[in-house]
Amino acid sequence: MWVHYSDVWAKMPRDAFVIVLLGGAASAIDNQAAVLRSKLDSHRYEYTFLSDFLGRQAKYSYVVSNHMMGGVSKYPINKSFRSKIYLKYWSKKKTKIFLNYVNKLVGLKRRYNISADPQQYLPLQLGIKQIRFMYGADISDGWSLDAWNAIYDLFLCHGPNDERYLKERFKGLTAIMGYPRYDGYFDPDLDTEAVRAEFGIDPGKQTLLWMPTVDLFNDDTCSIPFFAEALSSLADEFNLIIRPHPISFRRDPAGIALLESLNYRIDRDATRDMNPLLKLAEAVLCDHGGSAFGALYLGKKLVFLKTPTKDAATVLKGSSNKEIMQYFPAIEADEVGRLPGLLRDESYWQAKLAQARVIKPVA
Repeated sequence: MWVHYSDVWAKMPRDAFVIVLLGGAASAIDNQAAVLRSKLDSHRYEYTFLSDFLGRQAKYSYVVSNHMMGGVSKYPINKSFRSKIYLKYWSKKKTKIFLNYVNKLVGLKRRYNISADPQQYLPLQLGIKQIRFMYGADISDGWSLDAWNAIYDLFLCHGPNDERYLKERFKGLTAIMGYPRYDGYFDPDLDTEAVRAEFGIDPGKQTLLWMPTVDLFNDDTCSIPFFAEALSSLADEFNLIIRPHPISFRRDPAGIALLESLNYRIDRDATRDMNPLLKLAEAVLCDHGGSAFGALYLGKKLVFLKTPTKDAATVLKGSSNKEIMQYFPAIEADEVGRLPGLLRDESYWQAKLAQARVIKPVA
């Protein structure tokens, strides 16, 4: 979230907004959460915790979020028809047991306050007017165009593509904001020296940035277990850097251990400004998720890594990932040997990137 929001926060008066931390960001034991809060402190951003705020029985005038965060309905527990089931079977005791289970599951020392309604979408519990800050340019029926978008009064879109889809389905107003997380990429004074030193980047070699997604639902969408060994063979020929999804460090310790055993250069900083690293990367390797759209926006050579996804129809349901995959090469793990020649074929990439301009997230 730091990566998505911080360039906008930096342009706002410090007293104009409050950041509400929930889930992993509120953890007292998660190192990434500690780093985030340290950055918020260093920039003098005001923040509070979900459990503390809900206990005040107050609401903000405006809430900016990227999805519904929690809950299953627009209505609080005592309003919807479905809530009657909750009222009948969901006693305060059961609610407390459920929330204790959630806290145990995610390993938090800071506990959720039971004043959080398990039925109503969480942003609606926090404020009155709802604003959606789009979470990457990938849009899909199964996620970013889901029914919970009906809660939003305004959508801050990256460009005309996501704006068009949202207008077709929802009543909220739209505004095109561009891709603020990449503003720094175009800064002529962008400093890349610290990143060069941190990852030992050899200026005589091309730099490959591998950005896998996280396997949240055991559907084999993450390319780490399928490509780690094969791609490690390129380490002598390229500056090969992998940035696992930040959640992978919690959800997939076996995958991280595999990368460590193969001596990968691993980016472990969940709140890193990615612009210097992307500036140095000639090519980006992706599987699923939104990273491919950032690579497209920045004009990078883009290669998809094909994983044996158990339910590709569900994972890619209505996803614009399917559209972008039509414009760029996709390889199996046993085809990694093709990559060096493919990445050096400049005429091939000029043609590919020219064709893909029609789906660029922002004009």
